[in-house]
Amino acid sequence: MKTERISDVLRGMDINTEDAIVTLSDRIWEIGNIDEIRQQVSDVTFTFHVVANVIGNCKCDGWMSIVENHADLLPYISCAMYEIGLDKIGEATQNISNIFPLDISALSSKEFCKVVNFMKGLQTDLEALKKYSESEQEKMSEQYFDTIRKLDDIAAELWYYDCPDNEGWGVVSRYLEKHLQDNFWK
Repeated sequence: MKTERISDVLRGMDINTEDAIVTLSDRIWEIGNIDEIRQQVSDVTFTFHVVANVIGNCKCDGWMSIVENHADLLPYISCAMYEIGLDKIGEATQNISNIFPLDISALSSKEFCKVVNFMKGLQTDLEALKKYSESEQEKMSEQYFDTIRKLDDIAAELWYYDCPDNEGWGVVSRYLEKHLQDNFWK
């Protein structure tokens, strides 16, 4: 099993289709959460997985969905984007988790939700955020929405459904083509 190649998972599927990308990503998600995936799959497989999930989620719900519902991907997005050749997104996401006033990797999901609400201008009972004035919160909120807007603008050019290059999936398909014979597992 550990000698399985990416091509073995795809079993001859046309890599220029969204179905092939979804099939591979679904197989990866069967492993577990992002940390379990990162520990078990090859670097190539992991890069593919991060990029495919970012693009897929952006196509459906935009960058706010990724930041708010897939924060576990945030630490890996920039490197994955650079690796696949999407330097503009790689650069724009280099310090994406810095838009939050707290280290989100140390928060429970309930605390993270409170931080997101705080970033949207709502009041919070989270003690670590009470130290910020209303004015500071407004600036953080402005930066939060500005970052999301900029990322959505970049993504709109690259991979929304009306984009050329296989509706934005072309970069992923070319990456898969280049790495079809690479190991799926570490």
